[in-house]
Amino acid sequence: MFKQITFLLLIITAVEKSYQRKPNVLFIIVDDLRPSLGIYGDDNARTPNIDALAKKSAVFTNVFAQQALCAPSRNSFLTSRRPDSLHLYDFNSYWRDVAGNFTTIPQLFKENGYYTHSIGKVFHPGKSSNFTDDSLYSWSRSPYHPPTEKYKNAKVCVTRNGLAQNILCPVIVNEQPGGSLPDLESLSAAKDFLKYHKQISTLPYFLAVGFHKPHIPLKFPIEYLSII
Repeated sequence: MFKQITFLLLIITAVEKSYQRKPNVLFIIVDDLRPSLGIYGDDNARTPNIDALAKKSAVFTNVFAQQALCAPSRNSFLTSRRPDSLHLYDFNSYWRDVAGNFTTIPQLFKENGYYTHSIGKVFHPGKSSNFTDDSLYSWSRSPYHPPTEKYKNAKVCVTRNGLAQNILCPVIVNEQPGGSLPDLESLSAAKDFLKYHKQISTLPYFLAVGFHKPHIPLKFPIEYLSII
């Protein structure tokens, strides 16, 4: 009997250690970011944080977007299938309905004991992700979308002739509709998740954070002009 109990304790200990070895995962998506970065040799770019991360990471130099449009591109890398395999090239179809019930990256983590959460723009919103960001397949809780996301296309930088200025739009953040910007709210939500996750779940986490910028309109805090 003692040997059986000892053997059982050894199994439990081994399982606990195996669980402890599971790493947490932070998956960051940046909308329309091209390799105009310091790490890729662009001397005009001021990207110190990305450059610092890249110096400790694997950096790929022969990688290409599968599609120029947002929804098919995201469908592709989140399901690990090329657009030609999914046959989805626009914003009007949900792959599970028209292409196949393919597993996503966060879904795979979720099915293997991870707590998964989405913040910001991960899947393309709307019909292409079933109006739910692929819940409940991919996520353990409802995805977070920043409240000011509804103002992301507000024409706040207007030229003298009345046209919206999209390429360069420095703003005073607290004067914006909602008093903030979507990416700042997503960043705050991500920090809160990382800080309080242990109070939410004992599982390891897969956290996906999607930033809207530098997709136009390129609104950014005006103080960033001082480092250009």
